[in-house]
Amino acid sequence: MIGQFIKGLFFGSLAGGLGGLLFAPKSGQETREQMIRYLDETTEATLEFNDSVKHLKDAVMVTRKTIDETIPVVTESFAKDLESFKFQAQPRIERIKTQLEQLNQHVTTIQAKPADEE
Repeated sequence: MIGQFIKGLFFGSLAGGLGGLLFAPKSGQETREQMIRYLDETTEATLEFNDSVKHLKDAVMVTRKTIDETIPVVTESFAKDLESFKFQAQPRIERIKTQLEQLNQHVTTIQAKPADEE
């Protein structure tokens, strides 16, 4: 994809240069100097673009490496936190179940009493 862009940039520059030569209102010397400046600027822009792409690729690789190193640590930390929560929550859940059973027994006892005993 980048190679196609660079080819397009090159051929576009070439076509623009040839078009400039054919339709130039300036003298041949002035046109040649302008073409040289234009080609130099285009070459410099292409080199800068290639450098930017290289820096982007390097940054993506560093980011991916950081993510690959970070995900296992975070996952392990979450797993430990979950186990800790389960360990702390289990006795509370058991107490709630016991209290719920006692409440159900009280409700059953109250419903079983005749209305005149209340």
